[in-house]
Amino acid sequence: MTNVGNPGRAASSAYQPVDELDEQILWEFIRNGRITISELAALLNVSPSTVSVRASALKRAGVLKSSHAEIDFRRVGLPIQAMVFVRLRAQARPHVQEYANLMTRLPSVLNLYFMGGDEDFLIHLVCTSTNQLRDIVATEVSMHPVVASTRTHIIYEHALGADHMDHLTGFDEVRRPIGSSRDFPGVFDQ
Repeated sequence: MTNVGNPGRAASSAYQPVDELDEQILWEFIRNGRITISELAALLNVSPSTVSVRASALKRAGVLKSSHAEIDFRRVGLPIQAMVFVRLRAQARPHVQEYANLMTRLPSVLNLYFMGGDEDFLIHLVCTSTNQLRDIVATEVSMHPVVASTRTHIIYEHALGADHMDHLTGFDEVRRPIGSSRDFPGVFDQ
C-alpha cells in the first residue's frame, strides 16, 4: 500500500543534511524541473559531475523526490479542476491511511493532502466536466463510510508559484521572517 507522505523514505539513506550548494540545486529544480545537468552546472559555477553526484544523492535521500511536468489539462480533454475538502467521522481515525490509499488510486486525483484543521484531506481532481466531477465526489469520495462531509471548490485558474520566482534567489528568502527586508515589501506596500 502507498503511504501518504512516505515518511520512511528519507530515513532509509545516510545522506547528510543539505548544504548551500544542495539548496541551490534544489532551488533551480523548483524554478525549472527540465534544466539539464550542464545548464545547472554553468548557472552554479560548478562542474557537471559535481551537480550530477549531488542531484543523485539528493534523489537517493528522498530530498529531491521528482520533477514534474506542468500540463494544460484542457488540451487533453480535462478542462475542470477542483479541490475537494474531506472531513472524516471521528470514529474513522484508524482508517485514515486506508481512505488516503483509496483516494490516490482514483484516476482523476492529481494530489492528496492530509491536513490539520477542520478538514482531514484536500483532494485535487481533474475531470472532463462538472457532471463527471459531481459523480466522482458523490460516488467515490463522499460515499465511503468514513466520510462525514465534503466541500467542493472548482478551480478557475492556477498560477504556478515557480513561474513567478525570478525576484528570489533561494530558500533563505523563503525562510526570512515576514517584514524583515526592505527589498521585498508586503504586497500592499508597493
